[in-house]
Amino acid sequence: MKNSYLLKCICLLGMITTVKAQTLTVEQSYQLAVENYPLIKQYELIEKTKEYTLSNANKAYLPQLSVTAIEGYVFGDFPSMGAGDESKFKFIGLAQINQTIWDGGATKTQKKIIEASSNLDKASVEVSLYDLRSRVNQLYFGILLIDEQLKQLEIQNTILANNIDKVKKLHENGLTYKTDVDEMKVEQLNLNRQKKDFQYTRNGYQTMLSYLIGKNINQAKLEKPLNKIAQDTVINRPEITRFTNQRNLITAQSDMQKVSLMPKVGLLGAGVVLAPGINLGPNKISTVGVAGLSVGWDIKGLYKNSNEKELTKQQLNQVNVQEETFLFNTRFQMNQKTADIERQTAILKDDEDIVKLRQTIREGYQLKYDTGAGPLIDLLNATQKEANARSDKALHEIQLLMSTYEYQTIKGN
Repeated sequence: MKNSYLLKCICLLGMITTVKAQTLTVEQSYQLAVENYPLIKQYELIEKTKEYTLSNANKAYLPQLSVTAIEGYVFGDFPSMGAGDESKFKFIGLAQINQTIWDGGATKTQKKIIEASSNLDKASVEVSLYDLRSRVNQLYFGILLIDEQLKQLEIQNTILANNIDKVKKLHENGLTYKTDVDEMKVEQLNLNRQKKDFQYTRNGYQTMLSYLIGKNINQAKLEKPLNKIAQDTVINRPEITRFTNQRNLITAQSDMQKVSLMPKVGLLGAGVVLAPGINLGPNKISTVGVAGLSVGWDIKGLYKNSNEKELTKQQLNQVNVQEETFLFNTRFQMNQKTADIERQTAILKDDEDIVKLRQTIREGYQLKYDTGAGPLIDLLNATQKEANARSDKALHEIQLLMSTYEYQTIKGN
């Protein structure tokens, strides 16, 4: 029973894998490209670095112990060490323990800086990963475009194949020349040559997209996405988050200047060991200890406080200018793409009518040729023009589709 259950699970997993392998959407391609890109590992490294750095910052309030041992020559007058002890070489031991009570907000501010720096690093990674969308768009819609062109070639090839059969029968009955058959075959060979060219180009695009997303898509069918004609102008790119995080980091770093103006308060314990000791009795080792409250205040931060505030203001202004420039360029690209979408939409409206008319014209020449009222060259020309019209329509459809997705990519969907 266990083996049977395991076999069913394996079969079900195989079915899921097969289904997934049959279709691929552009949104799935975006996600797979991000997951496959080596830079994605940077997220984990940034998070680990933040954890270790925060851990170190939290240890600032742990007791700090320092011990110093000196064996050296004592210069000058020194209290008597006892009868018969005239040696100037003494051992001196110093020990000090400090317990911070308040560090002026240094630890809290340092943790804010660490957090802000980590967020900025993550935002920078997000910006780099978002750039993958443009690469996916070029390859994904390039494959869709080639597939549409191949479909049109198949339609044209079907028309030619039917005509070749007709012309062969007419030739066998002595009603047409062999050159007509040859003309048809030449056109069919030209179609096959175009088909091979498209297929080799598609294979190249497919190989690059497979490498980009880390999945073999040789057996996958690329799903043609819906046309997102509706466009809004809200910019939601990851660069916006990066600019915000840059400001947060600058603000957090400026808080450290405020910390430098604050006094530091702590508990202090110190001890001194002298050997041989000072002659205060029978002991040969002297010890001295002290404990109390320590207060330290370094006022040099006051001298440059105003300059530091001005520097912070200028740094924030620089980020604001960078953000304004980015938004300006992004809106400019959005306007360009909107113009492309409007132009392509207008062109596409006429394509359907052109295809219908070209088909009607080709059918008319087909009838003329079949009844012997028109030459073969007219039929071939009409067939080629219909094929061109269909090809143009397919091209414009994919171009419009790609433009709408590029618009979404530019503004940050």
